[in-house]
Amino acid sequence: MSRNEEKLDTIIGKTVRIKGDIKTDSGLRLDGQIEGNVEVGSILITGKDSFIKGDIRCKDAIVAGRIEGNISVANVLEMKTEATIFGDIQCKSLVIQKDCFFEGKCQMVERKEEFVTT
Repeated sequence: MSRNEEKLDTIIGKTVRIKGDIKTDSGLRLDGQIEGNVEVGSILITGKDSFIKGDIRCKDAIVAGRIEGNISVANVLEMKTEATIFGDIQCKSLVIQKDCFFEGKCQMVERKEEFVTT
């Protein structure tokens, strides 16, 4: 299944603000704000007005908003135009479009067949 075909079971709207950790075994689309750690068993997609303050673990990620925290992606992390990440990145593959901002360290890791949660 390609990244674009992954199922998004959870959608957090633009007006939603969550304080606390989030964990889902499937995909997550975020347009709101989360202050807490985020663990996604599939793909994480963040909208341009989204904000996450906390650490993130997921299989794949498409980031268009702002993240303040470390992000660990088993496969591909794609930063869309004007995305902002303050924190360390760990991923197999990194795609950065123009006008993005990234401050932190990046570690490229071997591809893992399955995303393992702890």
